[in-house]
Amino acid sequence: MPRSLASCYAHLVEHMDNIARAYGRQGPAQRHARLVRTRLENSRMDEIFKTGLHEFIGTFINDNNRLGALISDQYLV
Repeated sequence: MPRSLASCYAHLVEHMDNIARAYGRQGPAQRHARLVRTRLENSRMDEIFKTGLHEFIGTFINDNNRLGALISDQYLV
């Protein structure tokens, strides 16, 4: 599961970099997306089960919500 989520975030970062080039600026949204991508890339299933799948999913949801808010603040407000 972390690999598939990391793959999705890799594509997300790529698209956000394209948007940043179009707008001529990067900001907290890109930094947060890269942080989440790196964390997912470095995650291992045995570690996730050790610390708790529920906690992993909760953190992932919170990260996604945070990214949405950062994108909104950075580009839509």
